[in-house]
Amino acid sequence: MANALTIGDKRLGAALLDMGLLGDEELQRALEQHREVGGNLGDIVVELGMLSERRIAQAIEETFGVPLVELVGLEIAPEAKALVPAERARDLGAIPFSLEGGSLRVALLNPLDNLVLEELEDLTGQIIEPYQTTRSSFQYALALHYPELGLPVPPPPSTASPGEMQLGEILISQGLVRHEDLEAALVEQEKTGELLGRILINKFGLTEESILRALAQQAGLEFRASAEDLEYQPEVSALLLRPDALRYQAVPVRQEGNQVLVLLADPRHRKAVAQLIDRPTQFILTTPKVWEEFFGKVYPEKSRLGEALVQEGKLGRAALQDALSVQRRMGKTRPLGEVLVELGYVTAEDVEDALSRQRQGGGRLEDTLVQSGKIKPEMLAKSLATQLGYPYIDPNDSPIDPSVLMLVPEATVRRYTVIPHHLEGNTLVVLMKDPRNILAVDDVKMITKREVMPAVAAESQIVKLIERFYGSQSGVEELAREFENKRKEETQVDTSALDDNAVVKLVNSIIREAFLQEASDIHIEPRQNDILVRTRIDGNLREYMRLPKGAGPAVASRVKIMANLDIAERRLPQDGRVRYRDRAIDLDLRLSTLPTVYGEKIVMRLLRKAADIPEIEQLGFAPDVFQRFEDVIAKPYGIFLITGPTGSGKSFTTFSILKRIATPDKNTTTVEDPVEYEIPGINQTQVNPQAGLTFARALRSFLRQDPDIIMVGEIRDSETAKIATEAALTGHLVIATLHTNDAAGAVTRLDEMGVELFNISAALVGVLAQRLVRRICESCKIQVEADPNVLRRLGMSKDEVRGKALFKGTGCDKCNGSGYRGRAAIHELMVLDDEIRRAIVEGQSATQIKEISRKGGMKTLREDGIQKAFQGLTTLEEVMARTSE
Repeated sequence: MANALTIGDKRLGAALLDMGLLGDEELQRALEQHREVGGNLGDIVVELGMLSERRIAQAIEETFGVPLVELVGLEIAPEAKALVPAERARDLGAIPFSLEGGSLRVALLNPLDNLVLEELEDLTGQIIEPYQTTRSSFQYALALHYPELGLPVPPPPSTASPGEMQLGEILISQGLVRHEDLEAALVEQEKTGELLGRILINKFGLTEESILRALAQQAGLEFRASAEDLEYQPEVSALLLRPDALRYQAVPVRQEGNQVLVLLADPRHRKAVAQLIDRPTQFILTTPKVWEEFFGKVYPEKSRLGEALVQEGKLGRAALQDALSVQRRMGKTRPLGEVLVELGYVTAEDVEDALSRQRQGGGRLEDTLVQSGKIKPEMLAKSLATQLGYPYIDPNDSPIDPSVLMLVPEATVRRYTVIPHHLEGNTLVVLMKDPRNILAVDDVKMITKREVMPAVAAESQIVKLIERFYGSQSGVEELAREFENKRKEETQVDTSALDDNAVVKLVNSIIREAFLQEASDIHIEPRQNDILVRTRIDGNLREYMRLPKGAGPAVASRVKIMANLDIAERRLPQDGRVRYRDRAIDLDLRLSTLPTVYGEKIVMRLLRKAADIPEIEQLGFAPDVFQRFEDVIAKPYGIFLITGPTGSGKSFTTFSILKRIATPDKNTTTVEDPVEYEIPGINQTQVNPQAGLTFARALRSFLRQDPDIIMVGEIRDSETAKIATEAALTGHLVIATLHTNDAAGAVTRLDEMGVELFNISAALVGVLAQRLVRRICESCKIQVEADPNVLRRLGMSKDEVRGKALFKGTGCDKCNGSGYRGRAAIHELMVLDDEIRRAIVEGQSATQIKEISRKGGMKTLREDGIQKAFQGLTTLEEVMARTSE
């Protein structure tokens, strides 16, 4: 049973983290100790030597505006004191000291705990004005002003630090610090309340070990920089329970005669440890790092149940110590390294190397292994789940139940990198990168009013889910609320009054979601009653969301602003480009607007980065086709055409070719409309018809630029076709795209554009026709029998499919029920030989040229598609839909 954090502890932890006074690892360490031993988080931070009590008080005052009051010497008003009985003052950590105008001023040990404030208000009937005080001041004032408690009155706490002055003198005598440096450190301590030793380490370069050696000398203790040769007796650890050892940073080592030798990381805890052990003790001082390693060796198990029973008074310490001795003989909890090795994720040598680096640089073993590339984040998540006994969930295999998303606010989800997954009865299962973050668990529990079961998932997967679900919803909901508010206020909605921030969030979320879904296009379409947003995924448009009708102009204006277009021009089409950046997403989009009867329609094409362009080996060619393709693009001159309709992947294939052949020793120049992929080392030109820069004019200029390779984005007219052909005939390699149905049709198209047949025959080296077919989803893929009707329409007989496996997708969450996920290319490559060149010069038809090419070994688009269907890549239905013969 873990000790729950109070609301005040949570607020304090968040404040110290936000102010940079504690790092993530330090806060996690403090939270882990709180989980083990309970108590006040501020006290634990002080006990661990992270911050002084006064520095925490200063942080509370700066962040929450709660002033610090010094109770020593403060006159306590009797009428104020009478409102809070002694036992309640002790239990609540509260001392009332003034009553003015219906407001009760109270000095509190934990002024951030709203439950304490509410209880005081109920108890006194007064409005509480909170102040904070230090523990030493509180204990002194409690004993002094409430004698009925029978507490001994301790000496009044002093702001002076005689022990620390002695520490300074020791350091000066050892030549480790100068007088003026010590004076400056003391002034800094007075201002900030930070520990003197910590100031000397941070400001004046002293090491932690030198400070601890001086403290050991001050206290008359032995100091050890290593505990490797320290012999210990395992049974002696039973003298101090694990939570007590963790709280006081003390580990019993062995018994020598009647004395117990104790390894200690903080000399201030000697008295408390000696009282717990209840035997004569001798202390050895060491560094916190050495102590932590020794502690992990002596106390490997975490008897949380036993500790909770002791803290609740249901089990005596002696009984628990006996039980732990028995448990210790039965076995130990497996460390993470052992789990990783057992699961086969890493070798024992990998773990040893990581442990060595961990000892040198600190941090956790799992982080060290991931950073070194030994394991993937998913493997780490599985291992962590196994070690800690929590379930592991892969969101790809077990999708989120969308109905639970509304239970946890976006701010909480992003702050802790968690996301609700599903409900099991009244228990909310939450995906977390580290289920040991009890601050996150307690916050989600408090917000949802439900029990919370952590489940482990890889951090990258959680982040992607947060962007997908929360990123897309928040902007839509905010815009819808804003629009609805304006609609209620006015008969005619003024779209310029809509919250700009909501519109920005909405547009960003649409783009982000399209990117995460691997969409190729976004369509924002005004309709009669609403705005329809669709995304093109795997070649098909899918509805994404609907927006209020009145939001259309605001969304259109926002998109135009992103592309630096004229927001006032709504009568004419406009084209532009958007550079979108959001956290890990860096994306270029090509934008087009079009006036319609219901408003401006917007289409955005998501452009992949140049770094994402694959090698030609990854384009999906059949092995025999690939060899011929590679030979063609290696030719030093000629024209190579890539044909197909819009959306068939022509641009992607073109740039894959350039990626292979545009080497540093070549002068490569492109003319495009527009430039889609910015590629280093290539001279790229964008056409500008308004300025008179057309494809043809750019090509003429290229010929005077000493080019080796010329890429033409698209041959659209006769002039461009003729100049491209001339360039190929004069010793340049020209790569260009063309709109035709098949490879042989490119010859007819060039002929129609006015290029002489003998020039086509001499210049053309090859034509690649391609289409994109949808891939079968691997998650729901099953084997099926061939549909006779599909075979008939493809011109195939049953004999042609006998003995061959065919597949289809049944539809699942991963493919949105379509049965397809992703796309693959099918190809038709015509390589010109003497027979084909002769047929071109003779003016033979495209059908005749195609037959000659097939006799020479060319596969048609449909034949290549059918072969890929037999390989389980796509379906015969998809091949039939994308090809025609």
